Amino acid sequence: MIKFNYTMKHYYSFFLISIFLIFSQLINAQTQYEHQEIEANIDVSKSFLEIIDYITLPNSLIVNKSVEFYLNKNLKIDKIIGAKIENLVNNDTITNFYVNKYKLEFSKSNDNSFTIYYKGLVKDEIKESAAEYSRGFSETKGVISENGVYMANSTYWLPKFNDELLTTFKLKVQIDKDWSVVSQGKRTKNEVIDNTKEIIYDSPEPMDEIYLTAAKWTEYSKMAGKVEVQAFLRTPDKELADRYLNVTSGFLHMYETLIGKYPYTKFALVENFWETGYGMPSFTLLGEKVIRFPWILYSSYPHELLHNYWGNSVYVDYNKGNWCEGITAYMADHLMQEQRGSGATYRRNTLQKFTDYVNDENDFPINQFLNRNNSAEEAIGYGKVLMLNNMLRYEFGDEAFIKAYQKFYTDYIYKKVSFPEIQNSFEKITGKDLNTFFAQWVDRKGAPTLKITNVRSSENKLSFTLNQIQKEDVFNMNVPVAIFTEGNNQVVWKKLAMNSKSQNYTVELSQKPLKIEIDPQFNLMRRVDRGEVPASLSQVFGNKKLTIIIPAISKHKIAYQEMANTWKATQEAQGKVVNIVTDNSLKHMPIDQSVWILGYENKYYNKSLQTVYKESFAQAEMESIINLSKSGALVYAIPNPKNNAQSIGFVGSNSEASIIALSSKLLHYGKYGYLGFEGDSAKNIMKGSLPALKSPLSITVNEGDVTAKLIPRKALYESKRPAGRPTH
Repeated sequence: MIKFNYTMKHYYSFFLISIFLIFSQLINAQTQYEHQEIEANIDVSKSFLEIIDYITLPNSLIVNKSVEFYLNKNLKIDKIIGAKIENLVNNDTITNFYVNKYKLEFSKSNDNSFTIYYKGLVKDEIKESAAEYSRGFSETKGVISENGVYMANSTYWLPKFNDELLTTFKLKVQIDKDWSVVSQGKRTKNEVIDNTKEIIYDSPEPMDEIYLTAAKWTEYSKMAGKVEVQAFLRTPDKELADRYLNVTSGFLHMYETLIGKYPYTKFALVENFWETGYGMPSFTLLGEKVIRFPWILYSSYPHELLHNYWGNSVYVDYNKGNWCEGITAYMADHLMQEQRGSGATYRRNTLQKFTDYVNDENDFPINQFLNRNNSAEEAIGYGKVLMLNNMLRYEFGDEAFIKAYQKFYTDYIYKKVSFPEIQNSFEKITGKDLNTFFAQWVDRKGAPTLKITNVRSSENKLSFTLNQIQKEDVFNMNVPVAIFTEGNNQVVWKKLAMNSKSQNYTVELSQKPLKIEIDPQFNLMRRVDRGEVPASLSQVFGNKKLTIIIPAISKHKIAYQEMANTWKATQEAQGKVVNIVTDNSLKHMPIDQSVWILGYENKYYNKSLQTVYKESFAQAEMESIINLSKSGALVYAIPNPKNNAQSIGFVGSNSEASIIALSSKLLHYGKYGYLGFEGDSAKNIMKGSLPALKSPLSITVNEGDVTAKLIPRKALYESKRPAGRPTH
């Protein structure tokens, strides 16, 4: 174990510490930030941590010469220099079982610096994520183990003061010589001294959280302009590292063009010792399986890099709502799809998730979103906020949208902000009063549901009625309407203001109207009709009421029963009603709720993919479906033929092991309509969407050849990507 020699090292240098405290006090007396000089000694084999922390607080934080803070219960304080300490009762019901509360008292009103010495075990077990939101990830509050080290705010490994407090810091770590450390800021030292690795990170940028991660990594790096791009891999793999280093350079250029100068001196891909998808200031922490999926390079990876702008330099004021996930998803996940010409499909899937998972019982305004714990929260905090941003872009255009977020970034970097500051930035750029828009989409819950009626035409005139049929009050919006006319190869677009539940419109045209479509590219935040979207697994999982039918006679009956039990627990954790029955106990399949049919032997199984949807597949796909039904696993969702408002899902497998694997896997494939898997591990080899039914928002007005096509909008940023790039 590497020991701090308090007597020789720190009493001897007490005079130097005092000079540091006085100097820090002079520098930081008027600052709004805390500053910490941290010395951390980690004994990996014993899960043991020793800390010396020299802390300077902003004067505004100290009231009546005192301040309170929290620290992990397992970390025992040895001494305090510069203040007196008192134990307090921690009444916080969430943290009181693992966090202690303390009070510091200073002798003078202008005292704001102290030194604290403490040590103890950091060994919170890694646990599976909550059942109500099964993403395949696990969680820990903080751990030091032979597999790796992870410490964050949740660990309370450093004194925690006011939640609003931002911190600059310098972190010096001593650890076993074969280990490396990653934290925020710039690494200024990385040396082996006397059989011990000594690493220093310097972060002059104020942080809302200080992370310390460590493992036995192989390190790779390159420069992308003035930014060092790094990869820390648990298993040496230069080819994998180079793929990440190369794409990172392109993404950095893209976001510096879109938003502004990258806020840090490095960006590191760090391979974690359990499956995670975390984005921290200047690095991302991804699990060993995640980083090896080829599609991650153009999906989750740019999402985590972009978080260095949204959430990890412009911080979230959680008192007013988490705005950063939605805009990050919009400028990363959505943008990647938009560059492929699939932006409308991505938005449709986003609206479908909201429609499928959000109901009267679990809906809430986006200003109350903090983080995702289930599919409904994701649909609101990610999806609805993404669509809010899309509507701002639709309303004001790409140039104003980009300029507004550039201003937002410049004005609020290293500050905690929320939707009011986004509103302010857009108002400054557009010159528009956006109180109504933001109050409607940020402070209200719900979403509109559109319906078109009374469509009629005479000569070159088209009349119709737009209705909002949701139970909530009217949503004021500008509705995109596409009109297809005779002999015209271009779509006639109209942007129609709607501010009442039912509104009549008449449009003058140059040619005879043939067809009208309402919001065909899914630019508005709204609930979608089942006829607009293909059947999907999310429709089955998302219903408030669900029946799971297992086969009474099957060699895999026990495995299907376990699958049903897993899904029942997952769905009931979200307040849904789930009933598990055997096929021989039902006279008729339910038509007023979603249904899962499990097993090829199930009497309610029908070969819909091979019959009803036969024309939807190429010959090779159809052959694959037939083969999978004999030797693999087949999964699909279709509308209930007796009630198209409800969906039926089917899972059939020829392997008990694959059924067990699919029990958790299928929760991550909600947007798909059909899937094929092979082998006991249920390796996915086929996925896609079945055709949508006829949309009720698409009305044929007159007979004639419709020659115009809907053209995908130009991406917010166009970039050249390697040919044959992976898609997901």
